[in-house]
Amino acid sequence: METRPLRILLILALSVCLQGGRAAPTWPSSMDELEDIMFLNTGYRARGFATPVTPCSKGAGPGRVAAAEYIRTAFHDMATGNVYQGTGGTDASIAFELGGDNPGPGFPTTLTTFTPYLTTRSSMADLIAMGVYTSVRSCGGPVIPVKTGRVDATEAGPPGVPQPQNSLFTFQNQFLRTGFDTTQMIQVVACGHTLGGAHAANFPQIVPPGSAPDDFKSFDSTQKFDEKIASEYVAGVSTDPLTVGPSQAAGRASDLRVFTADGNATVTSMADPAIFASTCQAMLQKMIDVVPGGVTLTDPIVPYDIKPVALQLTLQAGGNEILFTGEIRVRTTSRPASQISSIQLVYKDRTGGSASSRIVAASKGTAAGFDDSFTFYAFSTKLSSQTSISAFNVLVSLASGATETYDNNGNGYPIQDTVMLLAPQSCVTGSQLSITAAVRAPTNAANLVLSLKVPRSGIITPELQTQTVALAQKSTVGPYNIVTGTFTLDSTQVQNTKFDITSGQASDSFKSTGDLGTTCIPLGSTGTSSSSSSSLSSSSSSASTSSTSTTLATSTRPTSSTTSSSSPPNSTPSLAGYTYQGCYTDSTSARVLTGRYTSSSTMTYKSCSTFCAGYTYFATEYSSQCYCGQSFANPTTAAPASDCSMKCSGDTTTVCGGPARMTLFKSTAQAPTNATVAGWTYDGCYTDSTSARVLTGKYVPDSSLTIEKCAAACKGYSIFGAEYGSQCYCANAFSNPSTKVAELDCGYTCAGNALQLCGAGNRLSIYRKSA
Repeated sequence: METRPLRILLILALSVCLQGGRAAPTWPSSMDELEDIMFLNTGYRARGFATPVTPCSKGAGPGRVAAAEYIRTAFHDMATGNVYQGTGGTDASIAFELGGDNPGPGFPTTLTTFTPYLTTRSSMADLIAMGVYTSVRSCGGPVIPVKTGRVDATEAGPPGVPQPQNSLFTFQNQFLRTGFDTTQMIQVVACGHTLGGAHAANFPQIVPPGSAPDDFKSFDSTQKFDEKIASEYVAGVSTDPLTVGPSQAAGRASDLRVFTADGNATVTSMADPAIFASTCQAMLQKMIDVVPGGVTLTDPIVPYDIKPVALQLTLQAGGNEILFTGEIRVRTTSRPASQISSIQLVYKDRTGGSASSRIVAASKGTAAGFDDSFTFYAFSTKLSSQTSISAFNVLVSLASGATETYDNNGNGYPIQDTVMLLAPQSCVTGSQLSITAAVRAPTNAANLVLSLKVPRSGIITPELQTQTVALAQKSTVGPYNIVTGTFTLDSTQVQNTKFDITSGQASDSFKSTGDLGTTCIPLGSTGTSSSSSSSLSSSSSSASTSSTSTTLATSTRPTSSTTSSSSPPNSTPSLAGYTYQGCYTDSTSARVLTGRYTSSSTMTYKSCSTFCAGYTYFATEYSSQCYCGQSFANPTTAAPASDCSMKCSGDTTTVCGGPARMTLFKSTAQAPTNATVAGWTYDGCYTDSTSARVLTGKYVPDSSLTIEKCAAACKGYSIFGAEYGSQCYCANAFSNPSTKVAELDCGYTCAGNALQLCGAGNRLSIYRKSA
């Protein structure tokens, strides 16, 4: 790593950096949360960060393209930076700067979309940078490496975002202030304007109202990340409203002014697809790495080959045993899961001695990103509380008979047993968080450290505030002291608050209130908690405390609604066109329905179903939240009806889920299926890779793709595959290895027909010519 007053880094050959010759990361790392967000797009434990920009044409309304809005948000956030003063850059100050130089709904929509991912481990500035990677890859562009460590601003930056009416001299000085010379100015403008366009509502002198469909004019003829913005300009056929049309007479033809700054030399070179892609890799990376002085960025995020997930130690009744649960995520991009015969943990006890037995993990689910695939292997075992565990290596046995040992760069994968959250004994009842933890004796001092999202008046993003509560010792069980404490949350914090349990340098960290049940189960009780401790993540990293409040006591309380003290409605939920499925579990770290999300202070079943039109499932949650999905992206189980007791914010006669609980409905309309096409037979869902395409005969991107259109485009070939909703591939044979996977993996509907399935990220719906 390196630090400068204002860093602007250029990295070439970015796909190579991410896909090959990778430095293996050491776990745990400060970038672990962002690594999940970046790479887990679909499937098991999907984070859903790419969903709003998939397919590339997706947007929040007519003429709106979310991917373009993500890139524009990043540019406008960076554009007030000053390389000479070491101020501004990618720092999320745009949250304080909406309106004025930043008109239109795209910026607040983007920030609102990113807000659920805001934590102490994923700053808004890092999420804005992540949005560039996500939007570019979703639209078929190059890999943009993302470093982490950006720090969010606490106030607005100075004005100075480039405007269409500016002179060339002003443009050159504004870009130079952020570290871009004239050539780089031309390059980053072309890269930024390959997606999206101009709206009459924001720029009536560029797009006169009523002059274009939806009052929107695209920058080029395609809705994907390609060189058309440059090649069409060079060929004299550009429809870019910032080079031709009313903008010229209005003095707002800013792209024309920029492109001609060097006699069209740079933009002409960018008309070549390969040059355009490599140039945009460099320029967009340069853009998001403009940061304020004093900010140190990490190395780029790369996916772990082996990553522990949701590790949790839980003290059992009597104190003689500890339940050890979790999962091992294995990257299967280059080596498919079919080549793996077993995953085992070879562990050391708490004194560092080798244990005599191994822990076997079983396949749990698969996930995929734009360029990588993963398989999760789950385990659950009981250990002696006296000998316990301190670290483990992962032994991968292959079907060939070979074995591979992963030792976390020689460090082993650490896990501490000094302090542990007891999830079954902890709960969120109404707005009260009750925590029970175990601290290994003789230590009995422990703290609950909460990271609270606090709304700010007039600012679209919340502020993260830390609150510390001292936990009080209540009893001793085996070698552990049991400590408890409570904290009253705001109604907006019940589901989305992260917290740590700390004791000295030890920490059981980055827990989520949304993963806790609504009833605390006494230690040793035969009852079952409404939340499993295995869904909570743990790491060996330490957390520091910032303040100490008075000691609070805990107690077990009955489930209640935060919206009313009266009893919830008793009738079974119903809605025409849907069947009520019941009350089901959800998790803030692994949402069950990841298709779309919204929240409203007037939420009803009808408004949620309307928002989720075209999806198989919709669910209301926590009174005001609405989720949509074609299928379950992560595991869920039926919960007691009493867990879904929160009244709908828009209809108090009905219930809309509860904390981490969904009131779930399924459409009675026809669900999306694998289409039947004359002359073709559906073969299944197969893996694909952007670095080693399976079907290489022909590629047809289509923002209105259907299976019939893909079949027609592949006439003369014996195989075709639909991928990512809007991509069609043809061939006579597989050019690279591919593995047949679960049908659930191909869950994207076709862009041109919501009743047909068209693969997913790195997943092909394969059809073969009938005999």
